[in-house]
Amino acid sequence: DGAGQLSCRAVFSHSAEVWDIAPSLTDASLFFTVSNAKGNKGFEATLWKTQDSSGKLESQFETRGKQKDVKKVLWSPEEPASRVVALASADRISFWDLGKDEGTKTSSTSPGELENVLAVSWNHLNHNLLCVSCSDSLQCLDLRSMSQTITVEKAHEMGVRDVDFSKTNQNLLASAGDDCHMCVWDLRKAQSPVVKVSNHSHWVWQAKFNPYHEALVVTSSSDSLVQLWHLTEDEEEGRGNEIKSSAELKPHTFEEHEDSVYSVSWSTGDPWTFLSLSYDGRVMCNQVPSSVKYKILL
Repeated sequence: DGAGQLSCRAVFSHSAEVWDIAPSLTDASLFFTVSNAKGNKGFEATLWKTQDSSGKLESQFETRGKQKDVKKVLWSPEEPASRVVALASADRISFWDLGKDEGTKTSSTSPGELENVLAVSWNHLNHNLLCVSCSDSLQCLDLRSMSQTITVEKAHEMGVRDVDFSKTNQNLLASAGDDCHMCVWDLRKAQSPVVKVSNHSHWVWQAKFNPYHEALVVTSSSDSLVQLWHLTEDEEEGRGNEIKSSAELKPHTFEEHEDSVYSVSWSTGDPWTFLSLSYDGRVMCNQVPSSVKYKILL
């Protein structure tokens, strides 16, 4: 509302500890939660529909008895297929059409093809491409044949906690790892990252491209910091939109959190606003500094 305040519009009760939330891309009343099931039965995902003004959730679909230990949920970026989701477990990714019956599995990766899946990203410009992080490697899957097209072994020195495709450049992928590094990869030449930076002092939990400007990436870490990276050169330096060398990149650091920052997300309505969530439950709303914004716009 421009007053620098966040307001809570609704509170919903959930029976188990929530580890992830995946809202629908087309229906504001639908979202998935990934929770740690009671009795050490592993993780499971549930699709919920919010009820107007009642403060209650109605379960639409759940993975219990259908797919074990679901860690991540991704909605298909294709508009006509807004009820298609990818469910990622530790050793496989399955695709479900929730518009058929009570949910129908349409395809899945082969048993043993994936191992220790930590993060997944669906390309919004090439809907047939999915990237998966398996321990310290990156694997890109062609969904038409369910086969691997690009593999980057040892993409990070330790586990890769997050991967994120740019929504404005289908060839760019960001990754975040336990080695304190954030990397940006050009999949046309994926032998080495075009950017590899390490300004965090502990695990980097997430790295997210700005949905409107591929030059902006925000990272969150368990060192309690959020960092904003501007990847391209200024036009007055004579190199246009060329990505800077890693040594030249210096982040803008946000230090408001006092605990590990596990999640960060860009606003879908304002290209200059992002939110971050830390372990102590604090949510912070920040904006891209004017000095960075004007370098992009002018």
